[in-house]
Amino acid sequence: MRIQFYPSPELENSLTNEAKQLGVNVSTLVNDLLNNHYGLIPATSLSNSELRKIIFKEVGDFVKSQKNGKEFDLNEASDTYKDIGMVYFGKPSIIKAQIGKEFNRKYVGHIEPFIHIRQVWLANGKPKKTVGNRAAIYVISEDLQKNEQTFL
Repeated sequence: MRIQFYPSPELENSLTNEAKQLGVNVSTLVNDLLNNHYGLIPATSLSNSELRKIIFKEVGDFVKSQKNGKEFDLNEASDTYKDIGMVYFGKPSIIKAQIGKEFNRKYVGHIEPFIHIRQVWLANGKPKKTVGNRAAIYVISEDLQKNEQTFL
């Protein structure tokens, strides 16, 4: 379902500022607010924006504590990410994939402390992934230029 939403300029400004502060897009923030309002997120659960903030903080702390050349996946770098279930109410949960794609697209190589992180690529041009859960593998590589890819 798609809903057209026309907030007042003041509400738009408030939503935009809060989304920037949380590091999420406005759509995610509005979705979280509505889910909270209607009780669809249990009080003991985190919203998507809170979950992303915690995960990216954990990954940042992990990266800062590792040496150059260390390969890792998000499951290794964040206990919160590792604990996200692959199924939610009997249906596949897409949140893990969404967070992984967001990390790769918006953070890897672009934002501190992820400037020196690169996704690892195989010689055949495909991304290197873990055997168990098919998660993308990243490497801490301070000697690479920003737009280079790491090939094995």
